[in-house]
Amino acid sequence: MSDFERDNEWQRGIRDTVLGPGYYGVFSYDGRYVYINKGRLAHTLQKRFAVDTIVQSKNGDALCIEEKIVRWPGYHYQTYALETHSCTKPGHESPGWMEYGQADYLLYCFVQESGDLDCRLIDFAALQKWFWPLVETFPTFGPLDTLNRSMGRKVPIAAVKASVPTWPRMVFAEKAAA
Repeated sequence: MSDFERDNEWQRGIRDTVLGPGYYGVFSYDGRYVYINKGRLAHTLQKRFAVDTIVQSKNGDALCIEEKIVRWPGYHYQTYALETHSCTKPGHESPGWMEYGQADYLLYCFVQESGDLDCRLIDFAALQKWFWPLVETFPTFGPLDTLNRSMGRKVPIAAVKASVPTWPRMVFAEKAAA
């Protein structure tokens, strides 16, 4: 199993046990949400549109969510890592989810040492519109030491919060499991 596969499995575990019941289950209509990770269309929704979960909102809308769940125990994050290049390997180059993504929202969650999630729901279209004219002003990250050698920009959380509709929420692991 590759590092990517191990990390993806870990993220799905957090999503399934904490994020789903503690976030989507609370805000969706009658607890209706679907993880997009299996099936013929699932791959297309993820790779072409950056959709990880679809939530039926309380007013009946189907909301598409791109999820980022990150961890570094004890670290206090100051930036979001926004992917501009999914693959930088010669002959396999592809754009990152900040370019091709069409989800309604980006849900960026920071796993705390307690297992709780510090989540930020961000209007994805507004983030893209704000980000791209400023892209060169943000420091780069990568290429990462991964199979695809992804790259992107480190964007201050405070700058996003000041410029793009963002809704913070803590999700408590203990409550989600109850």
